[in-house]
Amino acid sequence: MFASKRLVMFSWNSRSIFKNMSTNSRYQSKQICIQFFPFLRNNSSQPGFSNQDDTKEIEVCPNSSVGSENTISSPEHLEAITKGDKDLEHKLKVIMLEVEVLRQSGRPVPDNDFITPEMWDYLLNLSSRSARTKYLEFLFKITKKKQRDLEKKLEKRKEFAEFMSRKEPIVSLPVEEHAFKYGLQFNNIFTRFRDTTINHLYNRKLVETMQFGQKLVIDCGYDKNMTRRENYNTGKQLMLLFSENRAHDEPFDIHFTNLNLSSDITKSLEKNIPTVFEKEFPINIHENSYLDLFPKERLIYLTPHCREEMTTFDHDAIYIIGGIVDKVNNEPISLAKAKREGLAMMKFPLDRYLQWGGGSGKSLTINQCVAILLDLKKTGDWNCALKHVPRRKLVDLESNYRSKSLFNSNPQRPVEPKRKTSWRPGNSSKPLGGRVKDFYDE
Repeated sequence: MFASKRLVMFSWNSRSIFKNMSTNSRYQSKQICIQFFPFLRNNSSQPGFSNQDDTKEIEVCPNSSVGSENTISSPEHLEAITKGDKDLEHKLKVIMLEVEVLRQSGRPVPDNDFITPEMWDYLLNLSSRSARTKYLEFLFKITKKKQRDLEKKLEKRKEFAEFMSRKEPIVSLPVEEHAFKYGLQFNNIFTRFRDTTINHLYNRKLVETMQFGQKLVIDCGYDKNMTRRENYNTGKQLMLLFSENRAHDEPFDIHFTNLNLSSDITKSLEKNIPTVFEKEFPINIHENSYLDLFPKERLIYLTPHCREEMTTFDHDAIYIIGGIVDKVNNEPISLAKAKREGLAMMKFPLDRYLQWGGGSGKSLTINQCVAILLDLKKTGDWNCALKHVPRRKLVDLESNYRSKSLFNSNPQRPVEPKRKTSWRPGNSSKPLGGRVKDFYDE
């Protein structure tokens, strides 16, 4: 009765969920709904409710995490997500109920303790129930992966403790015996380089590049032309290109320009590189345009939509790469922006050196473009630089030749032996002679 009379306030998606539920699940969802919406507890005027039901102690399913201490339904967390918007708060509560109903029906849904306020905010921006279900399934897989990793770590720790307990205690040996015994506990001919030492080495290379190296600009001003997922992918690609650049022998001095500090790109970049906004971190982040930082005559915008191909690498130029992931919007936005600003434009000669496969897009990620420029700067050879293009996008010439030779070959048919047929008058046009002629003449 509760599901049919009270859920008029919810969307049709929520009502369709309740329609396919069992009686026990409906009762549990009713108790969860009462806990989510406190105003339902003392509202005896609504149909389907009574004072007896309101005074009963709420029993939540053991697998549920609604009654946990870190639940997002607390007023502080709701205020942080909705920022005082009543309609948004109501929508968030409905989504919470929908998540709990999916969990009770056995769908792969993570616990509420794992779902952060950012994840709830992302769920609020999803327009359909199927999108929310897929996102919750994705989060559920992440939780299981983390749980398995933790179990493996604890198991390895237990095995190491057992190994150390069975190990003989270290005994101080004389110098003569110590020289003949080798092991990691006694001698080691290799120097150990820790991760912090490698990081200091890479960062030092970047600091030197900031003083004497060539500049490379990443235009991050396309956040409004991309979806939220594309913005997060852009932030991840910025992290990857920074890692590949600093590990190269001759890195660029990279400048992130037109970066909105409150955009999703910045959030994703800060999530992947937590120390990106520290003063000592060797990276250049600007909210201003590259036109305010560098001379206009040295700027060259690399866009795949222009006609002029880049034949040689100019060590005095400042190349600009558009920080955009165009999975949905394939319009030439960077070309229009470069034309509007009056900049020189070039593109990689991909068609000249590569043979693209059918159905594969010619788009490259931002970190792949930077890797191509790094090798081109060092070697000047396009064949060496274009090795960073994924092989799955190209045609395998050897396999293609084999397939053509397989389907276009005309194997010779075996020569069939001639049949021996008996001679008849009609089988030959030669005149008959001798006894044979006389026989047929009779």
